[in-house]
Amino acid sequence: MADLSGRRVLVTGASSGIGRAVAVALAEAGAVVALLARRGQELDALVGELRAVGARAVATPADVTDVDEVQAAVALAADELDGLDGVVAAAGVVRPGGLAEVTPEDWRLTFDVNVVGFLNTCHAALGPLRAAESADVVAISSMSGRRRASVAMGIYSASKHAVHVLCDSLRDELGPDGVRVTIVSPGYVRTPIFDEVADDELRARYQDALAAKGLDPEAVAAQVVHALAQPPGVDLLEIAVVSTEQ
Repeated sequence: MADLSGRRVLVTGASSGIGRAVAVALAEAGAVVALLARRGQELDALVGELRAVGARAVATPADVTDVDEVQAAVALAADELDGLDGVVAAAGVVRPGGLAEVTPEDWRLTFDVNVVGFLNTCHAALGPLRAAESADVVAISSMSGRRRASVAMGIYSASKHAVHVLCDSLRDELGPDGVRVTIVSPGYVRTPIFDEVADDELRARYQDALAAKGLDPEAVAAQVVHALAQPPGVDLLEIAVVSTEQ
C-alpha cells in the first residue's frame, strides 16, 4: 500500500461509485480527504465511516456545475485541511443515445458536469494547489475519451475527450508551479452511472455490460493512489485500464 500520509486531497463525485472508492482508498493510504458531491447526506455517512476507522475526512457538499458552490466548498476544504495538494475530479454523468434520442437538456447536463464541472473544480483549487510544495490533479476520464465506442456514447465521448485536451493544457500551464496532471481512463466500471438513464432497454443493456465486464471501483481507485504516490519529478500522463473481460 502506498503511503500518502500528510497529503490533503479533495475528491469530487465522492458520494458514490469511483469517487467514493477513491476517497476510501486515499484515506486508507493515510491522506486526509475532503469529499465533494451534491448529496450531503451520503457524504456525511462516508465521513462517519472514515472517522470510525481513524481517518480524517470532511464533507464539503456542492454541485460541481455551480461555480459559486464549488468556490465555497473548495475554500472550506482548504481551510479544514490546512491547504490542498491534490484534487481528484471524479464527478461524472452519462446520457447515452444518438443525437435524435438525447435531449438538449441531457447533452447540456453531460457537458455541464463532465467538462464545466471539471473546470469549476480546478479553477477553484488553483490557489491552494499552487501554494503547495507539490500537488496533483487527477481527472477520472474514460476509455470513451480516447475513442468513440458507439453512436450511443458519442456525446459522452466528446465530453471526455474535452477533459483529455484540458488536462494536456493544464499540465503545461500548472507544471511550472509544481502541479502534476494525470488522466485515469477506465473502461466499464461497476458503478450506478447508468441508473438514471430514462430508456429502460438502454439502461438495462449498459447495466448488464457493467455487471458482466466491469472493473470494481476499487481497482480504479488503486490507480489514483498509484498516481499520487509517484516520486517528485515523475508525472504519469495517463493510466488506461480495463477489465480482462472487456
